[in-house]
This record gives sequence, structure tokens and C-alpha cells, in this order.
Amino acid sequence: MAEARLPYRALLIGNADYPDEPALASLRGPANDLRELAAALTDPEVGLPWQVSELLDRTSQEVEEALYDFFDGAAREDQLLLYYSGHGLLDTRGRLFLCTQDTTLARRGLRAVPHSYVTDLMDDCPARAIVVVLDCCYSGRATDAKGPAVAAPFEGRGRFVMSSCERRGIANDAPRDGEPSLFTRHFVAALRHGAVGHNGYATAHQVWCYVDDALRGTGQRPYCKTEEHTQDIVLARRPVPVERTAAEPQGQPACATTVDTCPVFAPTRGPNQHPPVECHFTGAMHVLLPGLRGTLSVYLDALLAARSGDEVRGWWFAAHPLGYRRKRVRLTGTVTLDGDVRFPLPDDAGGTVTWTAGQLKAFEKARATSDWPTTRRPTQTDATHIVLKAHDRTYRMLTRAPWMLAGSLIAFALSVVMTVRVMTPHVPDQIPVYPFVLALVSGLSVSVFASRVWARSRLLRLVKIPELPVCRMLLNTYVEPAYTVVSEEGVPVTIPPKEHTYLWSEDYMLALPSGFFNSIPPCEAPLAPDDPLPVEVMGLRHPGEWVLVRSPQGTLWPVGRVKYCYSFELDRAIRHHRPLPRGTRADSGRQ
Repeated sequence: MAEARLPYRALLIGNADYPDEPALASLRGPANDLRELAAALTDPEVGLPWQVSELLDRTSQEVEEALYDFFDGAAREDQLLLYYSGHGLLDTRGRLFLCTQDTTLARRGLRAVPHSYVTDLMDDCPARAIVVVLDCCYSGRATDAKGPAVAAPFEGRGRFVMSSCERRGIANDAPRDGEPSLFTRHFVAALRHGAVGHNGYATAHQVWCYVDDALRGTGQRPYCKTEEHTQDIVLARRPVPVERTAAEPQGQPACATTVDTCPVFAPTRGPNQHPPVECHFTGAMHVLLPGLRGTLSVYLDALLAARSGDEVRGWWFAAHPLGYRRKRVRLTGTVTLDGDVRFPLPDDAGGTVTWTAGQLKAFEKARATSDWPTTRRPTQTDATHIVLKAHDRTYRMLTRAPWMLAGSLIAFALSVVMTVRVMTPHVPDQIPVYPFVLALVSGLSVSVFASRVWARSRLLRLVKIPELPVCRMLLNTYVEPAYTVVSEEGVPVTIPPKEHTYLWSEDYMLALPSGFFNSIPPCEAPLAPDDPLPVEVMGLRHPGEWVLVRSPQGTLWPVGRVKYCYSFELDRAIRHHRPLPRGTRADSGRQ
């Protein structure tokens, strides 16, 4: 099955050498500019899911073909970023040309890319947003090439053009080899950390404001132009602030101030310690014991179930003496008379790890209100996989999907062979039916498990991504009542009721048309049966993206992507004219 296209596409063009024109000096910056910008765009901490393409030192024909494919292949839901680094030239009429490897001053109209060519491609491009960044001399010409109403015929949020200098200005090259140019250095810094974000994202206007302030006093003044209110185009992510404890070891994952997740570690020798805990969004908890070179991993729901007398399992991951793999040992926790849960560590580690009864009560309260702390940059992905595979039935089903798909393919192949062998010696009237039924059933199984494998690849990718925004929302289901329509033949047809699942907050609503692999848990006290369920959502809240949902009863694994939707009727049906509960406003802004 082909992989879905990403809604964020970037084309980075740079040209450093001009062998056909001695008057155009070689540049030190373009190669470094492309490398640094591509790294910033794809950075898992701050970058969006960009699909980045790079062109370095290419001819004008190659660049124009790449530009044509870039804009012509865009869809309405795409956001495009075009970046150029190199020499810029003007002709006698003041028109801007982007230089390529074969550019000459005498034939700049034939061997350079005119800015009007790029503008014409953008005029015919249906993408919802287009960002153009030019780091070349005279690039300010691009900011006044079109009026404010050019993008009006197209759906979306128009264009944002950023230039590195004024209309008659000169753009500075990199001061030394191996460094980016002055403008691109500050542009990359704005994407990574400099631009002040809001609600978890940094917009194009915020990035430009940072670059403009950074270049003051350098003799180089950037310019920008926006169309159709495009200043809110998102270019980078910003970590959502998470409360931390005051006594947090430097360089270790932190624990939230509202919930103290750090247990008591009692070593065989020495005083008790409070090691840091890495809390994953799915409920996996990893106690990091750096001195012992090991990690104790448990599952939140299993830890709370131990209060009622159930057995709680954990895993000890210790580094192998040779350092090429980790040794895994299964542990069993016990409940003390005081209600504490205690895990004895293996003999080579020594000591015990204990969560107190008060901590477990705080854990249960945080889970019921969907206020479980999440570490911003989880590192124990392999341990999280082991914990979820042992405790989450849906996750275990998804991990087995490739094997089930392989078995279904083998069964389908065997059924086809059986059908051919059965049909050969029989006349048409005496052909049995069972081979065809077996082929049909196995073919349907292949289709089902192929869709599960595809969903598994997207959902497991979310589990392994170092950092994604987490926001609080409400989950509710709306049952569309049955209704009757009359067909063209005059026959009444009854449409059965249909259930829709929605995630919503005060300012955003997402639809999950395909629902979840596992069933939505019922609301528990103190919520009424018709009240929405408070949940936490991890992922980019953008139509076409995959998200994970954490409910008080466990993780919900969506069958498909989310989509944005809103209507007055659904709003009334879901919200029941009640205000949104305090504290459930989303923490990250929509794109």
C-alpha cells in the first residue's frame, strides 16, 4: 500500500558555483544554507512533518522543471515552502532573476529563472498556503511583485513572501567556509528556538519578526509581504510547557508538580533515593536508575490494579556487559500492608523500588481527570513497546497484524491454487463451490489485515516520535437519528442511525469517522452518562494527521486519520448548551 503524502512540502534550491560567468563569484553559503534549513525543518523537536527536496548547483532548465513539478503537483490541503539561496540579478527593466549554474550576464533571460515564472506557477497552484523565502541580492523585488488580491481566487490562506534584503539591497554571503549566510543563519535560528511561539506553534510572521530584529544594525534589512491574512501560517512547533518539580536532576526526565511520580529507591547500601521517572503518553512508566545502568518499566493501569489485589508485572532492562543489547528480566510487584507497591530488583542491581499508597491515589485521580503528566522527550521506546504489548490488547493486536497478513496471503495463494486444481478435471456443471468461498474469505482477510498493517505503521510511529504536542479535549459520540428518503422510483428508503465520534474543545472540533480499534469506555462517576469524556490527545491537530487518545480507562487507537468539521447542529447535539469544563481548553493552537 502506498504511503500517504505529507501535507507539508518544501523545495530548497541553492547555487554556489557559476563556471560559465567569471563575473559571478562563487558563494560559500548555499550548500550550508540548504543543509542547515533542511535539518531545522525535519527536526523532531520543532519541525513539522515536512517532505523536503533539495537542489544544489543545477542548470536553469533543471530548476524550472523542479519548480513546475513542485507547484503543479500540489493539492488543496498542502502547505508549500520554496527557498532559494544564491545570486540574484536584475535586467534593464528591473525584473528579478534567480541565478543557476549555467547563468551568464549576457543571457540571463535564457539561463536564469525569472521571478515572474515562479509567480505564474503560484497563480495556478491550488495549495492552501505558500511560503517563499529568497536569500539573494535584490530579493526585495519579490515582495512587491503582486498586489494583495492575487490569491483571492484560490482556497486557503494565500502567500507569505520573505526576502533577505531590500529591492536594491545586497545579501551577505557566509563569512567563513562551512557556515550559512547571515540571513539564513537567523532564519534557521528562528525556526529552531528564536521565534516566540503561541499555543505550541511558531507562525511565519513570528519567524520574520525574529529575523528582522536579529539583522538590525548589520546593514541588511529583510522584507516580507503577506496576502489573504497569511501571517498565521505555521512554520515550526514549540514544546507545550509542562510543569516540573523543583528538584529535578539535570539532564533527566522530569516529573510533574501536580503528580509526584518518582518512587522511593532503597538500595542495598546507602540512603534512599528518588530516581526520575519518564512517563509516556500511553501510560508506560520508566524509572531511570543511571547508577545501576538499568530501567524499571511498569504500566500505570496495572500499577493501580494492584491496589485491589491483582498481580502487577514489571520489567527490568539492564545494559548488556558488551553494550550491544539490553537484558530484560520480568519482575513481580507486591502490595504491602500499608497499600504500597514494591518491586524487588534483580540480584545484580540490588534494592527495591516502591510507590506509596498516597502516590497511587494521586495517580488514580490524575488518570480519572486525564491529567496524567507526559515527559516531553521520551527515550525508552523499546521498553514502552514491551510494556504496551503485555498490557494493551489493542496494541498487541496491531503488532501481530503483519503476521496475520502474511498468513492471509498464504491462505489466499493456496485457495487460488486449490481452485485451479479443482476446476481442471471437472465439467462446468460439477465444479464445487467451497474453493471459491475459501478464496473469497481469504481475500477479505488480506484486505482487513492490510488496512491494519497500514494503521499500525502510522500509530507505532507516533509512539516512537521524540516529542509531539499534548492537549486536553473532550470526547463524545453523536448518534445521527434514522430518517426516511424517497427514491426516484417513489419507494421510501430508511437510512439507519449512524454513530459519529468527535474530539472537541472550546475552539476546535475533530471528527474520527472510522472510530477506534478498541471500544470507547463508558463515563464513570462523577460524570453523568451523557457527559463528554475528558481525554488527552497527542499529535498534530490537523486534518489528515494521526493522533493518539488517552482516556481514563486506557489508550484509544484510532482506525484512521482525523478531519476537521463543524456545524451548528452537531455543536448543539454534543455540547448540550453546557459551557466547557474548566481546564479543558486545548494547549496547542490549530494550524
